[in-house]
Amino acid sequence: MMDLYLEVVTPEEILFEGPVGMVEVPGTSGRFTVLRDHAPIISTLIEGRIRVISKDGVERFFQCRKGVVECKDNHMTVLMDHPSKAAVNPGDL
Repeated sequence: MMDLYLEVVTPEEILFEGPVGMVEVPGTSGRFTVLRDHAPIISTLIEGRIRVISKDGVERFFQCRKGVVECKDNHMTVLMDHPSKAAVNPGDL
């Protein structure tokens, strides 16, 4: 069984890459969650936070101004435009 693999990328750097259990993103039409075996999807992102729960249960947040997300065959890529903070703790939001 293949894990959901996530890459979070900005023009300057790769902020995160690795297997995850869940990703929640601020889509243009509303927030949505992606789990393993999600149907293929492409969406634009609005300002908000991206929530990631890794395979070991660690929760991470990335602040997003705008961007694009694609998920296909258990590989998810988030392309973000210059985040205001690379990664933040839940208490910082």
